[in-house]
Amino acid sequence: PDVHTDIAFWGNLAFQGNWDGFNIRDISNANNPTTISRTFCDGNQGDVVVWENVLVRSWNSPAPKGSSCDGRRVGTGFEGLHVFDISNLSNPALVASVPTPCGSHTATGVPDLANNRLLVYNSASSSACPQIDIVSVPLDDPRRASLLRSERSARSCHDTGVILGKAMLAAC
Repeated sequence: PDVHTDIAFWGNLAFQGNWDGFNIRDISNANNPTTISRTFCDGNQGDVVVWENVLVRSWNSPAPKGSSCDGRRVGTGFEGLHVFDISNLSNPALVASVPTPCGSHTATGVPDLANNRLLVYNSASSSACPQIDIVSVPLDDPRRASLLRSERSARSCHDTGVILGKAMLAAC
Protein backbone atom coordinates (compact mmCIF):
# COMPACT_ATOMS: atom_id res chain seq x y z
CA PRO A 1 0.00 0.00 0.00
CA ASP A 2 2.95 2.39 0.39
CA VAL A 3 3.33 2.96 -3.35
CA HIS A 4 4.24 6.61 -3.98
CA THR A 5 2.35 8.22 -6.84
CA ASP A 6 2.94 11.94 -6.95
CA ILE A 7 4.72 14.77 -5.20
CA ALA A 8 3.86 18.45 -4.79
CA PHE A 9 5.94 21.25 -3.30
CA TRP A 10 5.09 24.41 -1.36
CA GLY A 11 8.04 26.39 -0.06
CA ASN A 12 10.27 24.06 1.96
CA LEU A 13 7.61 21.36 2.12
CA ALA A 14 7.14 18.22 0.04
CA PHE A 15 3.75 16.50 -0.09
CA GLN A 16 4.18 12.87 -1.14
CA GLY A 17 0.99 11.19 -2.30
CA ASN A 18 0.73 7.44 -2.05
CA TRP A 19 -1.80 4.66 -2.38
CA ASP A 20 -2.72 4.78 1.27
CA GLY A 21 -2.65 8.53 1.97
CA PHE A 22 0.08 11.16 1.92
CA ASN A 23 3.16 12.33 3.80
CA ILE A 24 4.23 15.89 4.56
CA ARG A 25 7.99 16.39 4.76
CA ASP A 26 10.17 19.36 5.68
CA ILE A 27 12.84 19.52 2.97
CA SER A 28 14.58 22.71 4.13
CA ASN A 29 17.68 20.57 4.77
CA ALA A 30 18.06 18.61 1.54
CA ASN A 31 20.47 16.20 3.21
CA ASN A 32 18.06 15.42 6.03
CA PRO A 33 14.36 15.73 5.08
CA THR A 34 12.08 15.10 8.04
CA THR A 35 8.56 13.74 8.16
CA ILE A 36 6.06 16.16 9.69
CA SER A 37 2.98 13.96 9.37
CA ARG A 38 1.41 10.96 7.67
CA THR A 39 -2.30 10.88 6.79
CA PHE A 40 -3.97 7.60 5.85
CA CYS A 41 -6.64 7.09 3.18
CA ASP A 42 -7.57 3.60 2.00
CA GLY A 43 -8.15 4.72 -1.59
CA ASN A 44 -5.63 4.04 -4.29
CA GLN A 45 -3.75 6.49 -6.51
CA GLY A 46 -3.12 9.44 -4.18
CA ASP A 47 -2.00 12.17 -6.56
CA VAL A 48 -1.89 15.49 -4.69
CA VAL A 49 -2.40 19.18 -5.43
CA VAL A 50 -1.34 21.82 -2.89
CA TRP A 51 -2.15 25.50 -2.68
CA GLU A 52 -1.48 27.43 0.53
CA ASN A 53 -3.40 25.56 3.29
CA VAL A 54 -5.33 23.25 0.96
CA LEU A 55 -4.34 19.78 -0.21
CA VAL A 56 -6.47 17.83 -2.70
CA ARG A 57 -5.93 14.07 -3.06
CA SER A 58 -7.11 11.76 -5.87
CA TRP A 59 -9.17 8.61 -5.20
CA ASN A 60 -9.13 6.57 -8.41
CA SER A 61 -11.66 3.74 -8.19
CA PRO A 62 -14.86 2.89 -6.30
CA ALA A 63 -14.26 2.57 -2.56
CA PRO A 64 -14.83 -0.91 -1.15
CA LYS A 65 -17.10 -1.32 1.85
CA GLY A 66 -15.36 -0.29 5.08
CA SER A 67 -12.94 2.21 3.51
CA SER A 68 -11.77 5.21 5.50
CA CYS A 69 -9.85 8.43 4.99
CA ASP A 70 -8.29 10.40 7.83
CA GLY A 71 -10.20 8.19 10.26
CA ARG A 72 -13.57 8.96 8.66
CA ARG A 73 -15.74 6.45 6.86
CA VAL A 74 -15.79 6.71 3.07
CA GLY A 75 -19.05 5.63 1.45
CA THR A 76 -19.00 2.41 -0.51
CA GLY A 77 -18.46 3.27 -4.17
CA PHE A 78 -17.00 6.75 -3.56
CA GLU A 79 -14.47 7.90 -6.13
CA GLY A 80 -13.25 11.43 -6.67
CA LEU A 81 -11.29 13.98 -4.66
CA HIS A 82 -10.68 14.49 -0.96
CA VAL A 83 -9.94 18.01 0.26
CA PHE A 84 -7.78 18.61 3.34
CA ASP A 85 -7.10 21.66 5.47
CA ILE A 86 -3.35 21.52 6.03
CA SER A 87 -3.02 24.69 8.13
CA ASN A 88 -1.85 22.38 10.94
CA LEU A 89 0.83 20.42 9.10
CA SER A 90 1.14 17.97 11.99
CA ASN A 91 -2.54 17.06 11.76
CA PRO A 92 -4.16 17.64 8.35
CA ALA A 93 -7.95 17.50 8.47
CA LEU A 94 -10.25 16.03 5.84
CA VAL A 95 -12.85 18.75 5.22
CA ALA A 96 -14.59 17.72 1.98
CA SER A 97 -15.21 14.81 -0.35
CA VAL A 98 -16.08 15.62 -3.95
CA PRO A 99 -17.43 12.70 -5.99
CA THR A 100 -16.54 12.76 -9.67
CA PRO A 101 -18.21 10.70 -12.41
CA CYS A 102 -15.26 8.32 -12.91
CA GLY A 103 -12.90 8.94 -9.99
CA SER A 104 -9.62 10.80 -10.01
CA HIS A 105 -6.43 9.39 -11.43
CA THR A 106 -4.58 12.69 -11.71
CA ALA A 107 -5.39 16.27 -10.79
CA THR A 108 -3.92 19.64 -11.74
CA GLY A 109 -4.45 22.77 -9.64
CA VAL A 110 -4.94 26.25 -11.03
CA PRO A 111 -5.28 29.20 -8.65
CA ASP A 112 -8.20 31.51 -9.48
CA LEU A 113 -7.33 34.23 -6.99
CA ALA A 114 -9.75 36.75 -8.52
CA ASN A 115 -12.53 34.43 -7.33
CA ASN A 116 -10.71 33.27 -4.16
CA ARG A 117 -10.67 29.64 -5.22
CA LEU A 118 -8.50 26.82 -6.43
CA LEU A 119 -9.70 25.12 -9.60
CA VAL A 120 -8.78 21.47 -9.91
CA TYR A 121 -8.76 19.89 -13.37
CA ASN A 122 -9.42 16.22 -12.74
CA SER A 123 -8.72 13.26 -15.02
CA ALA A 124 -10.02 9.73 -14.69
CA SER A 125 -8.07 6.78 -16.01
CA SER A 126 -11.06 5.02 -17.55
CA SER A 127 -11.57 5.06 -21.32
CA ALA A 128 -15.29 5.15 -20.50
CA CYS A 129 -14.83 8.75 -19.30
CA PRO A 130 -13.45 10.96 -22.07
CA GLN A 131 -13.69 14.18 -20.06
CA ILE A 132 -11.94 16.61 -17.73
CA ASP A 133 -13.83 17.40 -14.52
CA ILE A 134 -13.48 20.87 -13.05
CA VAL A 135 -13.73 21.15 -9.26
CA SER A 136 -13.87 24.43 -7.33
CA VAL A 137 -12.28 24.67 -3.88
CA PRO A 138 -13.07 27.99 -2.14
CA LEU A 139 -9.87 29.12 -0.42
CA ASP A 140 -11.75 30.76 2.46
CA ASP A 141 -13.89 27.65 3.07
CA PRO A 142 -12.54 24.48 1.41
CA ARG A 143 -15.41 22.52 3.03
CA ARG A 144 -17.59 23.92 0.21
CA ALA A 145 -15.56 22.25 -2.55
CA SER A 146 -17.79 21.08 -5.41
CA LEU A 147 -17.83 19.74 -8.93
CA LEU A 148 -18.45 22.65 -11.32
CA ARG A 149 -18.79 20.68 -14.53
CA SER A 150 -17.25 18.10 -16.84
CA GLU A 151 -15.81 19.02 -20.23
CA ARG A 152 -15.82 16.33 -22.91
CA SER A 153 -12.52 15.52 -24.58
CA ALA A 154 -11.66 13.30 -27.50
CA ARG A 155 -10.37 10.59 -25.15
CA SER A 156 -9.67 9.88 -21.51
CA CYS A 157 -6.70 11.80 -20.12
CA HIS A 158 -3.95 10.27 -18.05
CA ASP A 159 -2.66 13.71 -17.12
CA THR A 160 -4.03 17.19 -17.67
CA GLY A 161 -1.73 20.14 -18.20
CA VAL A 162 -2.82 23.75 -17.89
CA ILE A 163 -1.16 26.63 -19.69
CA LEU A 164 -1.92 30.01 -18.11
CA GLY A 165 -1.25 33.53 -19.34
CA LYS A 166 -2.40 34.50 -22.83
CA ALA A 167 -2.93 30.88 -23.90
CA MET A 168 -5.39 29.87 -21.15
CA LEU A 169 -5.62 26.23 -22.31
CA ALA A 170 -6.05 22.84 -20.72
CA ALA A 171 -4.39 19.95 -22.52
CA CYS A 172 -5.06 16.24 -22.27
